[in-house]
Amino acid sequence: MVEHPLLDMHLRSLKLPAMLGNYRRLAGDVAEPVEYLTQLAALEVSKRHENGVRARIAAAHFPVIKTIESFDFTLQPALPKAKFLELFDCSFVEQHRNVICIGPPGTGKTHCLLALGLPACTRSYRVIFVTAAELLMGLISAKHDGQLERKLRSYERYDLMLIDELGYIPFEREATDLLFQVISRRYERQSVAISTNLAFTDWTNIFPDPMAATAVIDRLVHHGAVFEFAGESQRLKARQRRGKNANGGQD
Repeated sequence: MVEHPLLDMHLRSLKLPAMLGNYRRLAGDVAEPVEYLTQLAALEVSKRHENGVRARIAAAHFPVIKTIESFDFTLQPALPKAKFLELFDCSFVEQHRNVICIGPPGTGKTHCLLALGLPACTRSYRVIFVTAAELLMGLISAKHDGQLERKLRSYERYDLMLIDELGYIPFEREATDLLFQVISRRYERQSVAISTNLAFTDWTNIFPDPMAATAVIDRLVHHGAVFEFAGESQRLKARQRRGKNANGGQD
């Protein structure tokens, strides 16, 4: 096979690894020069997209990878499946809309948030996953270090922000004011998908100021879709089944 060291050098310089790795193979299969270049360029675009998806998934800080295909909708018969699945074309991110998942712990809300983040990454959206506690602790720390504005701007780089477990612990006034800032700055600019174990009427349990709770809810719901989860914790039920099996099935 004829070597082309100058071409190899140019392709490396231009950072075109897919073309570098495939131009010899395709040269013998494709006679038409334009078709040859088209196929090489397509391989490069595909490789770059694949690398970009991997980078965005890593940057999202998903604790685990979940897909909607592995979510058991039979455990949530009241959840409007067709409407929920419409979210997975990610048009809501393009439209700067929000998603709110409400329900008891262990009913699949976190699974759905994580599953929603995956197709957003594949569609070139920047995504970040964070628990409400991690988010607010990070903001408080940044405020005390005089870096609050920088921290808030860093979150604005993300097209979709996934906030998990809002309401599991109450927050002080300082923390809820910071959460309001995050939601307010994203309002009609970027999307938020949030999971909470509290109905909207109970958000005053975590917001010391009822007006702040109302303001956050208003901004989330105005351009948002609310999905209610119900039932017992599937994690608890699974633990109970394992316990019964370990005891030979005895109560």
